[in-house]
Amino acid sequence: SGWVLLNPIASQFPGGYNPDFGANISDMAVLVGLRGETGGGISWDVRARVAESEADYVLGETINPSLGRLSPTTFSPGKLTQEETALTADFVKSLDVGNFVSPLNLAFGLEYRKETYKIAAGDDASIATGPTFAQFGVGSDGFQGFPTDSAGSFDSDSIAGYIDLEADVTDNFSAGAAIRVEDYDKFGNTFDGKLAGRLQVTDTFALRATVNTGFRAPTPGQVNTLNVTTSSDSLGNLSPFGTYPVAHPIALALGSQPLDPEESTSFTIGAIFEVSERTSVTIDIYNITIEDRLTILENEIGPDEVDLLTDAGIPNAALLAGSTANFFVNGFESNIFGIDLAVNSVFELGPGSLAMDFRANINDQEVKNVTPSTLNAATVYDFENQVPNERVNLTFDYQSDSPLSGIVRLNYYGGWGDSGGQLAAGDNSEAVSYGSNLLVDLEAAYQFNDIFRLAVGGENVFDELPDDD
Repeated sequence: SGWVLLNPIASQFPGGYNPDFGANISDMAVLVGLRGETGGGISWDVRARVAESEADYVLGETINPSLGRLSPTTFSPGKLTQEETALTADFVKSLDVGNFVSPLNLAFGLEYRKETYKIAAGDDASIATGPTFAQFGVGSDGFQGFPTDSAGSFDSDSIAGYIDLEADVTDNFSAGAAIRVEDYDKFGNTFDGKLAGRLQVTDTFALRATVNTGFRAPTPGQVNTLNVTTSSDSLGNLSPFGTYPVAHPIALALGSQPLDPEESTSFTIGAIFEVSERTSVTIDIYNITIEDRLTILENEIGPDEVDLLTDAGIPNAALLAGSTANFFVNGFESNIFGIDLAVNSVFELGPGSLAMDFRANINDQEVKNVTPSTLNAATVYDFENQVPNERVNLTFDYQSDSPLSGIVRLNYYGGWGDSGGQLAAGDNSEAVSYGSNLLVDLEAAYQFNDIFRLAVGGENVFDELPDDD
């Protein structure tokens, strides 16, 4: 019957099946270092770090439909491992230079980094091409195992050096400058820098500003990721969803290009007000631009795409019709504008003092220059709205010579929005806005002696919850 054809193990899953997908995850990190000072007054710090994160995938309650009744119902689709090794050496020396009113602080260093991304192939049943592959495709349903041709170890090495200079040039002006040069074996060289300055205009008022550039190379995982899963759209239709390395034949046939690093430029300008001996105010305005951000480009495989794949020599290209074949691209740009305000004050209160710390942040993110078929309207909405644009913290901290002390903290989060996630309509028609919220944290403490202190408190003590959907 048609039902038996659609579900070859109808006797085990008479009502269909819902794949159970998960992973056994293990993490490890080791850091060792030495620090000291030479006879010439150079402070040094040398560190070595090795870390590894491993995800060993497991899949159950499903089948490889192409194997029919011979299919197992549990699979080992493969394993992903990220390894990182870093060797760092930092040095600091104070130098008397020219007419500077303070010694010149010279910092310099070197760093070697190696990232390794490993893909272990899935077991035979998770990638097998059975006799009914023409009707059902290949591999375990829900998450296809990593094929043997995608398995391997992929490395990325880099060597970097930096110099950082800082000094009080005059009694009222201090400045700093830094440069960092890095050489990547896969992405060439990068040169980044930073300039900073602080001008003491009066005894109670100062200005400060910084400008710097940044760089982020694609990881070996982003360059070499290959996985195929089965997902559903907003109407419940099932379709294969594949992500391929940019150098994979399928990706190349669909127009993939080598990835470029992400680059950033940021500016900040701020002011410091000493209102009184007990009260200070700082305000900073910042703007950050990130170009060539990495994201997934989605390709729905229709007749034209099948022809491209066939012409490129992809075996059984017709079986990909109706699926999605994706790969990473440099697909959009982000611009973040924000304001930070901080007010600190101390008041005498009874036998002790009450410290008030007020901090407010307004932050606005704009996504622009989006490459077609990458971020849809819903994803752009999430980038710009999932994090509240306003955040305020007000903390009162009471300390005294008596054993009693306490903290009251008010946390305000502005409104935010959500498009509904992967299963929602991509046109953002299902987006939901959520209101602001105020959370209260409390703590009371009693100091018994120099050794013992008892503190009792709680976060969000009034149990405020987000708005219902």
